[in-house]
Amino acid sequence: MTNISGSFARSLRPSHRSGVSKRVNTWQSVRTEVLSRIRAREWQPGELIPTEEQLSAQLGCARATVNRALRELADSGIIERRRKVGTRVTASASRRTTLEMPVIRDEIEAMGAEYAYQMISYEERQASDIARHALQVDSGERLILVRSQYLANGTPHCCETIWLHPKLLPWMAQNTFRELPAHEWLAAQVPLTHTRYAIVAEGATGLCAKNLGVAEHTPVLTIERTNWIDASPVSFARQFYRPQHRLVSEE
Repeated sequence: MTNISGSFARSLRPSHRSGVSKRVNTWQSVRTEVLSRIRAREWQPGELIPTEEQLSAQLGCARATVNRALRELADSGIIERRRKVGTRVTASASRRTTLEMPVIRDEIEAMGAEYAYQMISYEERQASDIARHALQVDSGERLILVRSQYLANGTPHCCETIWLHPKLLPWMAQNTFRELPAHEWLAAQVPLTHTRYAIVAEGATGLCAKNLGVAEHTPVLTIERTNWIDASPVSFARQFYRPQHRLVSEE
């Protein structure tokens, strides 16, 4: 008889947590269940999780429903899927060292320019589709949205929208962000473990175009940034820079 490693055998055992015996009929509810097991450390970082077939049997739903949920989690970097290998919890979820996160203040001052920050708005509202996907929340869930503007020598340098997960960051307050940018607050107050970046080229519209001082649909550099505490994404930001902005990275 073939021996199965302890961690893999553990991943095949059905969960005994309350509520799992109920049928799960939507991909969103499957995603929520898998995510909660990962956060509860039922499946450890780097460990294989059950197959789509096994999960569909455990949760009482179609395999296609499980597949959709796992694709969403893989797109967000929570799990890794490989043909003929299986699906693992992303190893980076185990990182405990607090992340040293770059902030726009340092970027502007490194240019030799005078830094200024202004919070444009703060509101609790239903998550946009892109924020909902990045933060892995259900449709209709309300998040905190902070819009801000950064200036260099009085000239628009960057405008930012950042979505914050209030259930995972319950101690934040609106007044905090009037003087302190959300990313500086996160860097100082939250034990972030990793960040995921995406760079997008798109045209500036609406409030973003106005705050950057550019015409509607002017191509701008857009950086998307998702911050995590272990397996939980806690913030999703979109930062927009004026044309000719130079992005420099050193290793």
